[in-house]
Amino acid sequence: GSGAADEAAVAELREVVRRGLRRALAGRAAADDGFIEDMTQEGVLKVLGGLATFRGDSRFTTWAITVTVRVAFTELRRCLLYISD
Repeated sequence: GSGAADEAAVAELREVVRRGLRRALAGRAAADDGFIEDMTQEGVLKVLGGLATFRGDSRFTTWAITVTVRVAFTELRRCLLYISD
């Protein structure tokens, strides 16, 4: 695709992932705006890097949000382990 179309698609993906991540992490104290932004970026990078693994068993956006939420939960667990040590 064209560069502009690719950029627009990634920007739209970021917004979809950010909204899904906010819903998934609602009420978690550690999930402030900065954390949401960081995990959105990490999640989008993971999704884009793993496009070949998308099997089409669900909607693409559902898969992308799931990947990002898993990235965020992994980071939250790391933070908790670090704090408890």
